[in-house]
Amino acid sequence: MNKYVLHIVASVICILLPAVGLLYVLWDSNQPKIGPLGDGIPNYPSISQWISIGSSFILGVVNLPLSIIRYRQKAKEDNGQDR
Repeated sequence: MNKYVLHIVASVICILLPAVGLLYVLWDSNQPKIGPLGDGIPNYPSISQWISIGSSFILGVVNLPLSIIRYRQKAKEDNGQDR
C-alpha cells in the first residue's frame, strides 16, 4: 500500500507547494525595493510563472480524489482477501 500513500502525499505536496510559493512571491513583490535593490515598481509573476504554479496546483487537486479512491479500493480488496 505504499504506492497509494505516496500518491496521496505527492498530491498534497502538489497542492501546498504552489500555494506557499505563490504567497511568498506575492509577499516579496509588494516589499519596497528602492535604491540598489530596484526602482520601486512591484515585480509580479509573469505568465509562464502563473502557468507553472497553476498547472501544478490543478494536477494536485485533480489527483487527490483519484488517489483517495484508489487507496480505498485497495484497502477493500485487502480486507476481502484476508477472510
